[in-house]
Amino acid sequence: MKKKLLEGQLKQILQESPVPSNETLLASTLLLAEKELSKKQSRKRISFPRFLQKQIIYIGWKIWSIQGLFLLAAVSILSDFSDYMKNPRHLARLLLCLSVAVCMTALPMLYRCARYRMQEIEAAARFSSVKLLLARLIVIGTGDLCLLTGIFLTTIIKTALPADSAILCLCVPFLSACGGCLFMLGHLPPGQFFRGSLLFCSLLILLSSVLTEQYAFFFQPLPLAAWMAICALLLIFCAGQLRYVMHASSYTETQIA
Repeated sequence: MKKKLLEGQLKQILQESPVPSNETLLASTLLLAEKELSKKQSRKRISFPRFLQKQIIYIGWKIWSIQGLFLLAAVSILSDFSDYMKNPRHLARLLLCLSVAVCMTALPMLYRCARYRMQEIEAAARFSSVKLLLARLIVIGTGDLCLLTGIFLTTIIKTALPADSAILCLCVPFLSACGGCLFMLGHLPPGQFFRGSLLFCSLLILLSSVLTEQYAFFFQPLPLAAWMAICALLLIFCAGQLRYVMHASSYTETQIA
């Protein structure tokens, strides 16, 4: 009853309050509004490739510098000619761990905006948060591809591990880690995504380090089509999760929440 009475009083006060009339002020306001509208319409929209180029200049060198240091460390480890590194199983275990660690290099940059409370600023940008994320993923993915290529070339040059085994040891764990991280990226808030992805990748590394009896699996003479099918399924899963993040998930809302 009190609520209805208060609403009635407010409506009566608003209806009775005089509306000031100032034709000069109104004309100047309209003129400014027309100028701003013309500026907005004549403003040239930046294309996504141009925006991606700016992101490379802004964050690309940071990411690629970290990945370059990681590659130097991996090359120095793989260039070790001790008896430990001559064992194919030890090499396989090392490659399994390195491939997951390559995926983990992306986690700090993906969590960076949430860590420094920049979600609201990114949400107010002319490009959506999803396109900002896509630009980051392209930069990170380019660096990851170069990292894996460098590790693979070093492996086949410096060690006796067969090329097909090296590809398998690098691709399967890397695609598994990427699929899990992309799944959590589309379904979890930033803080939970970072902790969950870090835990998931750490478990993959732990499994690669502990289950030594399973490494013979990577040296079994299975048909090449079988290994290609496994990698293709993991790649399809990663592509599906990326598509979900881009089109179906509430990524923008979870970033601001």
